[in-house]
Amino acid sequence: MSFDNKHMYVPATVLIAVLFAIGALMAQSGGGNGDRAGKSGVDSGPAPGSLTVPKSPAELLTAAALVNGLDAPGLKPWHIAVTYDQFDEDGDNVDSGTYEEFWITSRQYRLAYASQDFKQTEYATESGLYRAGDPKWPGIVPTRVRDEFIRPMFRELNLQFAKPEKRTLDFGKAHLPCVMLRATNAGNAIFMMRRPDSGNMTASDGAAGFCFERDSLMLRYSKGGSAPGTVWDEIMYREIVQFQGRYIAREVEVTRSGKPYLKLHLNKLESLAQPYPADLAPPPNAVRIDDKPIAPDARVLNLDYLVHQEFPQYPRSIRPPGGEAEMKFKIDKEGRVEEVQFVQGNSDMGKTLEETLKKFVYRPFLLRGEPVEVETTQKFGYQVR
Repeated sequence: MSFDNKHMYVPATVLIAVLFAIGALMAQSGGGNGDRAGKSGVDSGPAPGSLTVPKSPAELLTAAALVNGLDAPGLKPWHIAVTYDQFDEDGDNVDSGTYEEFWITSRQYRLAYASQDFKQTEYATESGLYRAGDPKWPGIVPTRVRDEFIRPMFRELNLQFAKPEKRTLDFGKAHLPCVMLRATNAGNAIFMMRRPDSGNMTASDGAAGFCFERDSLMLRYSKGGSAPGTVWDEIMYREIVQFQGRYIAREVEVTRSGKPYLKLHLNKLESLAQPYPADLAPPPNAVRIDDKPIAPDARVLNLDYLVHQEFPQYPRSIRPPGGEAEMKFKIDKEGRVEEVQFVQGNSDMGKTLEETLKKFVYRPFLLRGEPVEVETTQKFGYQVR
């Protein structure tokens, strides 16, 4: 089945105005549990709308994560193609690009990104992982574009170091069930910002959140709060399709501080039949990348993988205006920090960070379905008034 030309949508029933703490959005909510994906044999299980919705907030999030996006066990090979636009704070379109993936198994796939500044194709084979084009690891934007279709709940879903709470939020005339996640080390932190629609100051409690269609596991809305840099982000998932028993949004809109940040469009989603495309094999100019230390983009590590961080207690010897320290460290296969080294900057900060970073916890970084060790070098700033 392909959603290239004949798309199957969840019936639209309610026009909702999202009046949340960080700005207003307009979205169209899908009605009911949606239609089955059809009788072409591509479903690998029950339609997600037929699954029981758990009452426990933790169990609800776990169940929803398995049916929203394509990162779940039991899927048959698939192909996805996406286009996207990125906007700056003034609303100008600063970049456009594509993301395409042919997925057979976690050890066999082809993943390609193309934009004005970044062109790269990755090939996973039984013998290793290869890369053609830009040699560096994908940055935040291409990674996030893929996340919104493959694992939309991955970034903020943190049940080990966060407390889930059920709430019902008003979206205009609609009332959607939601689960909010507050990091256990965040306390009752309140963040203030200026609403772009009124100029007035408003507050956000810094909690991540997921909202679902009523009596369903269908993800309709999420907000940032736990992952670094996402506290002002809101994400709307529209025109939901069902594919192999999973919910996939055809249109995704990400706003930051109430302003457009990313607009994503699903161009194609289809199951693959054998024989698979011949171009899944890496070309002669592709370079193997998993036979050397893995050093992903540090911003992506913080966005997608950091689930718990401690706040350094720097010594009082650090005088205004503060300072900066660059640290190099390794994250093991379980997500624990080890081998912390001070690189340069304020040495007093470095001593504190050596101990503090060892308390950080990350999600394991997977390559071809297996956890690997990664290395990163990051700068930490400290302002003193």
